[in-house]
Amino acid sequence: MELHPQIERLNQIGIALSNEIQLEKLLALIVTEARGFTNADAGSLYTLEKDQLYFRIAQNDTLNGKGAKGAFKPVPIPLDSRSIAGYVALNGELLDIEDVYMLSDSLPFSFNRDFDQKNNYRSQSMLVVPMKEPDGEVLGVLQLINAKNDDGKVVPFPQSIISLTMSLASQAAVAIRNARLISYIKSLFEALIRYSASAIDARSPHTAGHSRRVAEYSTVIAQEINRLNDGPFKDIHFTADELERLSYSAWLHDLGKIGVPEAILDKHLRLPAGVEETIEERFNLCAAGLVIEAAAAGSKNPREDTAKEREALKADFQRLKNINRTNWLPDEDEEFLNRLRARTFYDAEGAERTLLTDGEMVYLAVKKGNLTPDEYKTMQGHVEHTLNIVKNIPFTGHLEAVPNIAASHHEMLNGTGYPRHLHDQEITLEARILAMVDIFDALTAIDRPYRKAAPPERACAILQSDVESGRLDKDVVDLFVSQRLWERITEK
Repeated sequence: MELHPQIERLNQIGIALSNEIQLEKLLALIVTEARGFTNADAGSLYTLEKDQLYFRIAQNDTLNGKGAKGAFKPVPIPLDSRSIAGYVALNGELLDIEDVYMLSDSLPFSFNRDFDQKNNYRSQSMLVVPMKEPDGEVLGVLQLINAKNDDGKVVPFPQSIISLTMSLASQAAVAIRNARLISYIKSLFEALIRYSASAIDARSPHTAGHSRRVAEYSTVIAQEINRLNDGPFKDIHFTADELERLSYSAWLHDLGKIGVPEAILDKHLRLPAGVEETIEERFNLCAAGLVIEAAAAGSKNPREDTAKEREALKADFQRLKNINRTNWLPDEDEEFLNRLRARTFYDAEGAERTLLTDGEMVYLAVKKGNLTPDEYKTMQGHVEHTLNIVKNIPFTGHLEAVPNIAASHHEMLNGTGYPRHLHDQEITLEARILAMVDIFDALTAIDRPYRKAAPPERACAILQSDVESGRLDKDVVDLFVSQRLWERITEK
């Protein structure tokens, strides 16, 4: 056998292995390439992990498509010298066997014929190679079965390719180590992203778990789109890389809330903390002033004579407290607040004061929600904070767009969103998905400070009204609502 073509083929295999970073695909590629290199009918691969041998990959041309029974799923096997793979893993030695059925009983290992008997297969020649790193550490075992000659007859593995097969196994070991390292770094990075997002969500009990749910909703929608063969999404397919990009964007979309003060992030009253108590003191001073004025005017029973006015003040303060706890201000309540703002009284020093100050009116007079325009602007600023933080993460390749997707989750198709007021086609499909699920989760999650949790059906009606107003993508909302995709998350 000429070695030059084999050496060239070995180099090509080395390049192919170094380019594959997904471990499961890499393991399958190692067996496929090794079988092709040695003209083996079958092959299997075992990995050595924490003193345990794992049967990872099995390939067999003869049995392909014939329903091999019980052998082709990853399982742990004992790490000892009684099995052929275990012996090679422990001793780091290559085994070249002409016929596994003819092994001597004096050997420490033996061949298990269960697979052959279950599948009417005859294993014969076997080349079992340790996959060693340059420092000698064994990462696994490559097992090649039944070399074939040009006539398709099973023959022993040629001696001329054994050293080259050892070289291939060494390249495979390096590739496995690199793939594991990349997988570990990726897992560490993902854990850091999830921990950071969850920690920021947990600053408020009202947003705990929000980023996780947004990521899950978004992924479910993208996976559903991949299933469709007709309709508006028939030509759209999210690759594995694109699904990963969407998930990262969802996890990171609210990272900028780290820059929002907790007093705004978790605000559940219109007035800042402590201000309601200050206003109550003014109401009490006003009521006391009524008694003093009545006494000064010659009333013999000033408290009785002012009882109705003081009860009215008490009722007014209770109404003000109720307004402080609502997220909607009807016109009649606004008029009521203006009357309180206009009412004056004299304090203990004789200075004329109003029941409400101009600053307090700014907080109380908000028509919808409980944030003033300045507070709302601060809250909106979390998107810019997200962009500034996430763009400093060195995302490259298919993840390069993560910062912009994450920072576009409040953009609306009609340009009323923020921060860039994007329109229609300027907003990516990923950002449209994030925008919708962000709203859905805000509506249905545990009670927010400014509203009670809505049932899914009510939340869907709100989403559809946002479609009618031109804010949300109709196709995304219709898919989410018609397939009741939120249920796939609640079931989990």
